[in-house]
Amino acid sequence: MNLLKRLLREPLVHFLAVGALLFVIYAGVSGPAPEPVNAIVVNPGQVERLAAGFQRVWRRPPTDDELRALVDDFVREEVYYREALALGLDRDDAVIRRRLRQKMEFLTDSGADLIEARPDALEAYLAAHEEDYRVPPRLALEQIYLGEAPPKERVESVLQALQTEREEDPWKIGERTLLPARMPLSAPDTIDGVFGKGFFERLQRLPVGQWAGPVESGYGVHVVRITESVPARRPALEDVHDAVLRDWKSAKARELREQLYARLRERYDVTLPGALAPDTESR
Repeated sequence: MNLLKRLLREPLVHFLAVGALLFVIYAGVSGPAPEPVNAIVVNPGQVERLAAGFQRVWRRPPTDDELRALVDDFVREEVYYREALALGLDRDDAVIRRRLRQKMEFLTDSGADLIEARPDALEAYLAAHEEDYRVPPRLALEQIYLGEAPPKERVESVLQALQTEREEDPWKIGERTLLPARMPLSAPDTIDGVFGKGFFERLQRLPVGQWAGPVESGYGVHVVRITESVPARRPALEDVHDAVLRDWKSAKARELREQLYARLRERYDVTLPGALAPDTESR
């Protein structure tokens, strides 16, 4: 078992696995032997696939007439496909070239599923991409809205009243508004979504547990009391395991794709215009 795990870590094994996967898929698609150019053979497996596709769409099996129509359409498509190839309509077609490239890359990317995702590899990936998974800071707050542009003296008197607790009901001090007087622990996007962009950043400068201000929002001026503050943190791997595993596999798929392309690229001699060769030639 340990030997198998060590082998699965080797890049050469990854490349060979992708090559074997491409060979198996090609063999399965191409069949045991090519048919004569003018022979179109619809085998039972193809009929079953057509019927299964019909059933996925219509939630019932096709009738005999519907199945016959499906087969007729398949034959029509095959005839046009072969004639289009014979006429060279696939050549110099950007859409077809792009689609074939996508299919090759898809087959290569499938090899990433064969690679074992070890916990230490995921930990290393998380450490290298920490900012992508960092849990943002959160704040809980109370706020009193004082209007669009209250005088400086008004703000100072409100703060003095709140800080000395001379006002029995602080919520009677402010202007009427639909903005929430209190917000529970919330992330930057949530708070900015309520009060306007940049409001969370301004709140981070305030002390916790006491009224402070003025703080400007997209609506005007507020005095605010931060009731709880939780700093940003890097999550533990178990908290974001699925996301890290998905991104790690995507990164491995890209790595395998580049490895395979490099091997395939070696088969070709590419001549580029003088301005693009040799220093800017992409390999």
